[in-house]
Amino acid sequence: MLGQLADFFRLWWGLIYWNTRKTWFQLRRGRSTCPCQSPSDSGRAFETHCEACISWARPARFRRVCPLLVDTKDGLRCSADTAQVRPFWLRAFGFYGGAMLAVYLTGAIVVFAFLRYVGYPVSIVHVALPPLWHRVVETRSWFFLNRSSQAFTKGNTSEGLLYLASAYEFDPGNYAAGMSLAKHFQVTQPSRSDQVFEKLMRDHPDKRSATAQDWFRALLSRGSFERISTLARDEILEAPAHGGVWLRALFFATRQTGGDAPLRAILAARTPQAQLWHPLIDIELLVRAGRKAEAIAALNRPMPANATPFDLYYRIDTLIDLREIFPALDLLGKYTTFLARDPQAANTLLLKAYALGSSRSLVPQVETLLEQPFNASLATLVSAHVIRYPNQQVFLKLWEKFQREPLPLTVDNVGAWFSVLCAAGAVGDQARLQEISARLKQASATPFMGLTVVEAFFRGDSARKDAVSFLPILPLPMDVTYALFERYPTPGPGGRLRTPAR
Repeated sequence: MLGQLADFFRLWWGLIYWNTRKTWFQLRRGRSTCPCQSPSDSGRAFETHCEACISWARPARFRRVCPLLVDTKDGLRCSADTAQVRPFWLRAFGFYGGAMLAVYLTGAIVVFAFLRYVGYPVSIVHVALPPLWHRVVETRSWFFLNRSSQAFTKGNTSEGLLYLASAYEFDPGNYAAGMSLAKHFQVTQPSRSDQVFEKLMRDHPDKRSATAQDWFRALLSRGSFERISTLARDEILEAPAHGGVWLRALFFATRQTGGDAPLRAILAARTPQAQLWHPLIDIELLVRAGRKAEAIAALNRPMPANATPFDLYYRIDTLIDLREIFPALDLLGKYTTFLARDPQAANTLLLKAYALGSSRSLVPQVETLLEQPFNASLATLVSAHVIRYPNQQVFLKLWEKFQREPLPLTVDNVGAWFSVLCAAGAVGDQARLQEISARLKQASATPFMGLTVVEAFFRGDSARKDAVSFLPILPLPMDVTYALFERYPTPGPGGRLRTPAR
């Protein structure tokens, strides 16, 4: 056994050593002695001993290094004349290559077995082929992502976050893991949430628009208006898709902060996507400067040929804010077809105009709207209006519809349920507030402690008076979130509550 072990190591050493010596011998072409043949022999084939194999436990094993060694009637002899002694590098490479391949495949099988034992759904092909190793990393990432989902379902938030962070760390290219991590961090670790969102924007330019919108929702729920202003400005200048949505966000955020710098940055830009919004920004700055007559004159100018739906929405909305109710309604009636593509926006403006100008028409208009089949969009529309302009009678009409045609408590409808909850709180209807809260808690798989915070806020028992105190924990539609900020603004720099900049 010791002899076999010794010969085994001599083989791997000899493949390099003797081939190197023979190569040097060939290069010297007779100017040096043969490294492996016995110098006392003739040097002729089949007569000359091989000195290289003498130290081996079984000299015949040396033929794995040099096939020139053969058996003769007189024993082992070299089958080549001295001048023909040559190296066998292909044989050496074959041995080393085969050994490395065997070690590699053994390692791959061991790794594959370990990964499958742990639970990773990997294939042996993914483990064995280097070009597919990224699939192993991706599989590990999806494994931890699945584990995080299971942990969140069981209510193990800290465990779920740990798995989720591991999923994104293993595969930063896993967009789903990164997005989920950013959303889960937005309440407990907002700064880390913003870092992940920034990285997703940078690493996945093809998903920039969707990422920016999700980031905006997270920032809005936290009241991070400075960052919203920067994000909205950049999206308008660099990625003009959904420009109207971003301009609305920019107007809203800068009204909260009181800063006009992002608006003026867009005015200074001369790109086509920026110039499209210059007229609306000019009007907004006139309104903020208190130049009401000039603003109204600009709002009443004919619509430009390249006007967008938001252009019309902003004109009508601003006229209503300036209490130019009839011009606003005339404009709304003139462009009914134009706004037909977004009936939600048109009805929002109509209810607002009636609430601020013709309250007698408000309830009949709400009744007309509620004659439609009840759905999440309709519940959201009326709830947002009630939050902005509390009206007990309007809320009761909504509640009656909500009771007659209850919405299934599904993922698609949960935002509408929370919207009605906030509407009940906004009008001070504590009984309905508690009833909806109880039904939501009953439907939740885990204790929804956040609802207690919401109830305390609307009862007036909360120390904070701004909507940010509960918005990050509620899955609310965008317009309801806007409405809550307008009704319950965040504190300004001096600690006082902000009011809309109108």
